[in-house]
Amino acid sequence: MHIELLKKIAEETMGKPAVDLIVILLKKKNINEFIIAKKLSLTINQTRNLLYKFSDRGIVSSTRKKDKKKGWYTYFWTFEIGRALLFMKQVLLKDTEHLKSILKSRENKRFYICKSCNIEMTEENALLTDFACRECGQLLELNADRKVIDDVNRKINKFAQQMKVVNEELERRGKEHEKERERGEIKSKKEKGDRLRKARMKRKRDKAKAEKGKHIKKEIEKGKKIKKRA
Repeated sequence: MHIELLKKIAEETMGKPAVDLIVILLKKKNINEFIIAKKLSLTINQTRNLLYKFSDRGIVSSTRKKDKKKGWYTYFWTFEIGRALLFMKQVLLKDTEHLKSILKSRENKRFYICKSCNIEMTEENALLTDFACRECGQLLELNADRKVIDDVNRKINKFAQQMKVVNEELERRGKEHEKERERGEIKSKKEKGDRLRKARMKRKRDKAKAEKGKHIKKEIEKGKKIKKRA
């Protein structure tokens, strides 16, 4: 899994503490929330709020246990890698669509700029001010600089590479899950076969025992008849 990419997306969407939380959760499963709070140097309420943000996005799951002495519940948290990958994919898709929208606008519209104030506006908005800057009144100039378009294209290509990494990881995990499912089915069939064989053997033993019992009973009755005749 591309951990650094996940950290970057987590920081952009939820802030720096989210990155520290990921590092903690990746080390083991079912971590006590009080231990997490201590490691993050946050209050338990701050920690829970952060965990709930992760939970809302499906990145973490939790189980709770009741303290028999104190009577309250403590939550134990686990990082869900598969769901985190899906979250990363959603963010990348959303950001890519946003950049494509910007690119389309830059390619189909004309923009004007005030070089003194570095304020840019569309031609429609520039018309409203008679092509004068709202701040300083200086005449706006047509912005023919392709730097913005080049930057947007560069980011789109970067997101495409990141998406490729995420999709490859999702595919790999999907194949692993399928293999685990197949192994589970094989194991289940084997266990079912073992149970059927044991059941057949038990029926066979019970039948043999019953037959033996009948035979013994017949022999006893036969012995009694012989004794009576004697």
